[in-house]
Amino acid sequence: FWEKSMFVRPPDREVVCHGSAEDFYHDSDVRIKMCTEVNQEDLQTVHHEMGHVEYFLSYENEPTLYRGGANPGFHEAVGDTIALSVMTPDHLHKIGLLENVQENQES
Repeated sequence: FWEKSMFVRPPDREVVCHGSAEDFYHDSDVRIKMCTEVNQEDLQTVHHEMGHVEYFLSYENEPTLYRGGANPGFHEAVGDTIALSVMTPDHLHKIGLLENVQENQES
């Protein structure tokens, strides 16, 4: 995964940098392609794509006919669930990206 995925724009060629995740249907060969920068948007996007990867891996042992996912909307929902769970103040604090977490009635 780490050797075959692309997280940085290659200097020697043009690429489409929009985040995407792919399942190559062979020996857990899943990849993410996106040109990341260190910012909140890309943190959320890369985790959204990782949600797709986890979904791919969850059905990798199924016959090819059943590996396309239940529904494109469900696939997106899995990606969004992972991305949103990473962006909670408690999690950002736990991984050292947010100094203080304030508890209040609205949160």
